[in-house]
Amino acid sequence: MAFDLFGTLVTAPTPQERTRAASGLAAVIGCGTATVDQYFRNTWHARHNGTLPTLRDLATHLVHAADRPGEVIGPVADRLRALGQARLVPAPSVVYALQSLRSKGLRIGILSDASAEIAAAWPKSPLAALVDTAVFSCTAGALKPDPRLYRRILEELGVPAHRTLYVGDGGGDELHGALAAGMAAVAVRRRGPADAVAFGDTDWHGPVLDAVESVPPYLTEQK
Repeated sequence: MAFDLFGTLVTAPTPQERTRAASGLAAVIGCGTATVDQYFRNTWHARHNGTLPTLRDLATHLVHAADRPGEVIGPVADRLRALGQARLVPAPSVVYALQSLRSKGLRIGILSDASAEIAAAWPKSPLAALVDTAVFSCTAGALKPDPRLYRRILEELGVPAHRTLYVGDGGGDELHGALAAGMAAVAVRRRGPADAVAFGDTDWHGPVLDAVESVPPYLTEQK
């Protein structure tokens, strides 16, 4: 199985959360919150598509964009890592659902459009111990629905496409990308508030579940 991350296993961020993150970073950088908030808005692709694959790359890019001195790059990287860690805390019910799937002998992977602070924070996330592998766009160098991402997660799982179910909220046209890769796909309603930030939504006419907690019984019904 392959899961999306944001809006699926953990809540998608809201504009208000993004502004709070910008405010904290601005205090470290020594610039206005609006400068960092605008940076987030203008650099989504660069932060996610492999242009800035490491935490240091991301921190350096942000500091230079804010026209601030290089000595703040280290503290900014630390702040970014902390923000990443805070975003990777799953609900207990999600943990239980993943544990239930693992108990059935299923291999589980994460495939996510993510920026470098997420990849850097991932090893210490509670989710990391619950899955077999994770592929992040910033280090893989491609965005959903690029076929290379789906091939990568299938290779790392060691499971053929026709035996793999992809589960996601639909951002980045990920569900159609999974189908094109030969997987089965099921949507889950986006985890988080109605104003959660999302990119690349497309129409989906396949199965839809309320949340990932519904995946274990869904699999049972499909047998």
